[in-house]
Amino acid sequence: MAYLSSFDAESPASHVATQLLSQGGVVIDELVPPELMDSVRAEIRSNVDEADEQGSSALWPEGNHTVGGLAAVSSTFVEELLVHPKILEVVDRVLQPQQPMILPRGERDAPLPVTSEKLDDGGTQLVWRSEGAQAHCHHYNVGAAVMLEIGAGRQDHQYLHRENAIYQPFIERIGMPEFIVSTMWAGTDFTPQNGATRVVPGSHKWPEARVAQSTEIAQAVMRKGSVVLWLSRTLHGAAKSTSDRERTGYFASYIVDWLRQEENQYIVVPEDAARPLSKRARQLIGYRSSPSLGWAKGRDADNLLDPGQSGQL
Repeated sequence: MAYLSSFDAESPASHVATQLLSQGGVVIDELVPPELMDSVRAEIRSNVDEADEQGSSALWPEGNHTVGGLAAVSSTFVEELLVHPKILEVVDRVLQPQQPMILPRGERDAPLPVTSEKLDDGGTQLVWRSEGAQAHCHHYNVGAAVMLEIGAGRQDHQYLHRENAIYQPFIERIGMPEFIVSTMWAGTDFTPQNGATRVVPGSHKWPEARVAQSTEIAQAVMRKGSVVLWLSRTLHGAAKSTSDRERTGYFASYIVDWLRQEENQYIVVPEDAARPLSKRARQLIGYRSSPSLGWAKGRDADNLLDPGQSGQL
């Protein structure tokens, strides 16, 4: 049986990030009070019809409950979990954006290494000097924000999979170090009996075709209010349940800004739903732009819900 490294809520984010990059998955125990998780579930129940929570896919079949677009139905999820400073600092350290959420910008905030070269006809050409690049992205966004609740007595393990599968085969053509950090918050205790998330430590360094053995699979057994994190290439999946109670988890992924978000945040969290949220939350949802991606004429680059100047027009 494999095991995941576990940290307490006071552990430095730098230590968590280092171990996450090394092992591919880690747990932070009791990062928020357990009663906060009850508030998230209560807000979801008050904003989403029970019929709309029913699972309807091979990944989450009927009998399980799923809710997407959590940023539009639970402000507590957004402001207490999604933008939690410890999580964002870990993501800053792993994805290394030019404009981090928590860490100081430092040298990665330097201008992009682009030079202007003269052409023989008097014009100019922009030339990218990749050897000077410090950052992996300009910023990062939420890939998806979803409640995943395993029904009591779910018969089968969810198949082990990697987050990068949604971008294959295209991402294999890009020499990118790390481009997704995923989190699953424990809305209830996660136990071996109720379907605690299965994670395969070290699998982010494996060849794609290598198959995990049972002795290599760990379970994120953790108390309510804890969170498990894993990388884009780390094998993971929900376990089967032998419990008579549901297991509730809140999933959020963070992806580099130059990849399309897995869940269409602009549909599930439209402008009216995004406006009451904090600036940091709006930015994560995607209401910001880089110098060349995601801009909108007449909108502010750092907050696309406000008037301003973004892009080149």
